Amino acid sequence: MSDYNTSSALVSLPLDILVLIFPYLDAQSFLSLCGTCKTFQQPAIRLDPTYWSAITRSTFRVPNQPIVQHDGLRWQRMYRRLLRDTRAFTWGDGTYGRLGRNCSGIRDVKEMDGVRDLGIISDMQCGGWSTTLLTYTGELHTAGVLDGQSRMAIDYATGEQGRAREQATRLEFPGSLGKRLDDPWFTIRQFSSGRKHILGLSDTGRIWCWDDVAKPARHILLSGVDVTESDTPQASGGRRGRVKRVVAGWSRSSAYVQGYGIIVWRVPYRIMGAGDGEGGEDPIDNSIVIPRTNYQHGTDSAEQSPTDHAVGQEVGVVCNHILLADFVVFVTDLGKVFCARIDDDNQVEEIVELRALRSKDSVMDIQGSHVRFGVLKRDGVVIANQDYLDACWNARRTNPDQTGISGLLMIPALQKGDVISVAFGDYHFLALHANGRVTSYGKEPRHCGALGFGVGGTLRGLSIENIFFDAKLVPHAYTNGRRVTFGRDMLGWVARMSMGGPRDPDDARSRYASLANNDVTVIGEVSEWIEQQLQVWEELPGQTGADGLGRYFALGVCAAGWHSGALLLVNEDLDDRVPETYKHMRLPRLRLSDGTEQEGSKEFDEWPFGRPEWDLSIQL
Repeated sequence: MSDYNTSSALVSLPLDILVLIFPYLDAQSFLSLCGTCKTFQQPAIRLDPTYWSAITRSTFRVPNQPIVQHDGLRWQRMYRRLLRDTRAFTWGDGTYGRLGRNCSGIRDVKEMDGVRDLGIISDMQCGGWSTTLLTYTGELHTAGVLDGQSRMAIDYATGEQGRAREQATRLEFPGSLGKRLDDPWFTIRQFSSGRKHILGLSDTGRIWCWDDVAKPARHILLSGVDVTESDTPQASGGRRGRVKRVVAGWSRSSAYVQGYGIIVWRVPYRIMGAGDGEGGEDPIDNSIVIPRTNYQHGTDSAEQSPTDHAVGQEVGVVCNHILLADFVVFVTDLGKVFCARIDDDNQVEEIVELRALRSKDSVMDIQGSHVRFGVLKRDGVVIANQDYLDACWNARRTNPDQTGISGLLMIPALQKGDVISVAFGDYHFLALHANGRVTSYGKEPRHCGALGFGVGGTLRGLSIENIFFDAKLVPHAYTNGRRVTFGRDMLGWVARMSMGGPRDPDDARSRYASLANNDVTVIGEVSEWIEQQLQVWEELPGQTGADGLGRYFALGVCAAGWHSGALLLVNEDLDDRVPETYKHMRLPRLRLSDGTEQEGSKEFDEWPFGRPEWDLSIQL
């Protein structure tokens, strides 16, 4: 058959047939195919989201992002940029080396040390006292210490440095020290950082656990679960017993196993410095299966039992789950969210639907840790905590419709339909937006820097709560959010503005005094003006590359304890210097919403995008 006839035959195929062919092509072959004729240049084919998300995730081990799974252009851009531009940034409390830097006292947003030498970074997560990176080759590298409480006991008792790592170092397996990890039983395709431990899922479907950065992993064996392992995971992707994901929590671990459902077990902690240092196996006899989480599509309806059919109609297939301190929470393909309380004796009675979170027509995901979580819908994010879950759980008999139960938080800045993921620390959380921006919310214990605002934190919306210098975001900041800035010059500009600016500092002294005196209205409105100026900066000519992305584009965010991190694409060809007009800016003089005119001799400053109508009801 001639090339013309072959091309004609392909063009004549319907799109639903073509998409079955695409997965067999590598990226270069796919792009070559798209270049053969105009038909294949149409966005539905050239930017096929199923193809680009699949090849990006399989090549670079990038976690799925359900909210943008249909954005083919985003996945294609990510694939191209991941080949050369990934960077890992951290900020917040730097004790125990958790930020992955040699200078643990520096709390500002800064790139981790030595990470570029690891190659492409696919995923990044924070633990209670650690930060862990997954490389595209399937290796895990951790900075800090996994069990900070145990380390403190060692430090105070012996004066030794313990096992903290100030630079990310590879986690090992039995017998792997000094060797290349190319065995699919050891290469990690997905992982999860809990408070004091890390779970890893290998390419073959084996579950590994680390509770000490200096010791090799231990193989988790789930009693009563026939786990399917294979060195060709694609061939067994839908089989019963295939482990789909692992999720580490506060003091428990979990896995979603096809055909079984969500399985939860207690973490078998060992005292740091004691026990087997050669890895081995951990038989788990105390695991439990969360009821009604085992349903799978594809089963012949004639072969389904009435019970299975009912689960499919009432619960659906589990799409994702999280593990909080006392609850498992999961979302299903029916747009429903369920929770199950885990008793102290590690028992689960039943599951309860969270009725107010039902969202039949929205794409949904769920993310959270410790005591807080977020439900991501197509049009916004709902934040809640364990108090809300407790209330719904306790009312499951007396108030099954959960009428009048409060506790759901709708932050205005997160209701614009552009939030991809959220990550929670002890007192703060981050949101990742579709445009690559990261915003921060909540509190900073001891002004530790976990929100990522740097030296000029007051100008970004932080007020000091008490003599311990605990800081919190003022209510004004929840209307439009407060972005994390990654450019050194941008951070420096905010710091200089906090000192009044380059000229006439005396003129700015009275205005700065109202900020220093913790005037919430002044902090809220001045920080909004600064936020708008940062947005103008990011939209100036020369701040966007040919691919439509800025110099700093976040792929993922992570948070735990008192620190945070973000995985970024960094385009170093774009200018990072302070624009000329910003070099001469001074601390603004504003007409405040309450009618107050700030003191000073300079002209009143205008709002770049207008003064917003603030919603001051949000308190965190």
